[in-house]
Amino acid sequence: MTYQVVSEHIFDVAVIGAGASGTLLASQYGKRALPGASLVLIDAAVRPGRGVAYETPFLANVLNVPAGNMSAFPDDKHHFVRWLAGRMPGADEATFAPRSVYGEYLEEILAESLAGDAVQLVKARAVNLQARNGLLVVQLQEGEQLCARSVVLAIGNALIPADPLDVTAIMPLYRGIPWGEEAVRGLAVDATVLLIGTGLTTVDVALSLRETGHRGAIHAVSRHGKLYQHHRPYTPQSLEELPPEFQTPRGAFRWVRGAVDRQQAAGGEWRAVIDSLRPHIPKIWQGWTLPQRASFQRHLRNLWDIHRHRMAPEVFQQLTALLDDGILTIHAGRLLRADIDGSQARVTMRAAHSEEVIVVRAERVINCTGPSRNYGTTEIPPIAGMRDQGMLRLDPLRLGIESDPEGRLTTADGSILHNVYTIGPLRIPMLFESIAIPEIRVQAEKLAQLLA
Repeated sequence: MTYQVVSEHIFDVAVIGAGASGTLLASQYGKRALPGASLVLIDAAVRPGRGVAYETPFLANVLNVPAGNMSAFPDDKHHFVRWLAGRMPGADEATFAPRSVYGEYLEEILAESLAGDAVQLVKARAVNLQARNGLLVVQLQEGEQLCARSVVLAIGNALIPADPLDVTAIMPLYRGIPWGEEAVRGLAVDATVLLIGTGLTTVDVALSLRETGHRGAIHAVSRHGKLYQHHRPYTPQSLEELPPEFQTPRGAFRWVRGAVDRQQAAGGEWRAVIDSLRPHIPKIWQGWTLPQRASFQRHLRNLWDIHRHRMAPEVFQQLTALLDDGILTIHAGRLLRADIDGSQARVTMRAAHSEEVIVVRAERVINCTGPSRNYGTTEIPPIAGMRDQGMLRLDPLRLGIESDPEGRLTTADGSILHNVYTIGPLRIPMLFESIAIPEIRVQAEKLAQLLA
């Protein structure tokens, strides 16, 4: 394909993606940009600013973090609370706002950035990135291109969930992407639904089904069969220095378990212990060897996620009601196969702690296992083209792509690509936790300072 130049202007920064990460970066850059500086956001979304996480139309899908910690700006911690109070009378720091409302918040921030001189938006899809004559050339789907001195990959959770088993036979009844209305619409009121996974995506989909008027049985299955914990008030505590036990995952687990026991014996909350570790997580992760990280992923990751990433109290109450009423059934087991049985999908699994074979028949099966992070086989642009050119290196644990502490890409030969950066979920291999607004807003601020 021959590419035509979108603009003769050479942008200082091109940001591929205008979801939450791209929006926060553009806002921070716009505040710091010198006269004549320029940043272009590239995104084909109908409603840029929201990204996948905040595009949901369902009010039952609320934030997993209270409003008091969801400000877009690290230096103005109450920015979102003030904004929210103007739209939801009575909202305060403890409010768990609907994610669609937070999407409106991000859209406003993006609009404010675009009103300035430094930031603009090109509604297009970036399909590749090439280095040429000392510049970076972003190729767009319509056969156009634009040039920049630096590029930031802000593509968020770009990869759809990986199919957990062969779903060929049940494709008409299977939904591989759980986000959006299509996954839950078009069902009979009393239809049985099977959700694969028991994490926060499963919770969102179950409540979205109820919001549409669905009243049928819901089954959810994962290998461990455990739902995530929920938020409760507690007295925060700080951890000034990391104990030596954190040099290994096993030692870290022992320390956490002991600290939780002591906290609860004193009448406190285990949540205070878990959250005291949040500022130290990148240091802990970076201090472990690759085998230690792999061991954590195999043996402790699920236990950590269940306690670290908690659901809102009102969501927990709704979920508890579904369980108590027998509408929602949780299975711990390993999926074996999926077949068609008349108008239903017949999914067979083996119970986790016995040899019992369980069969669930459902009118719809929805994959709620979360976004895949294996970029080794994806053909999603621009990652596929960059991978084939050696412009990025895959993380051996399949958590994303490798970068340095500032977010610069590591190339296939191990060198640093000094003018191509990442922000948000792509930085998981370096930071471990890099998907929530409290982490991303700090990344956006630091990266904007570097770029501007």
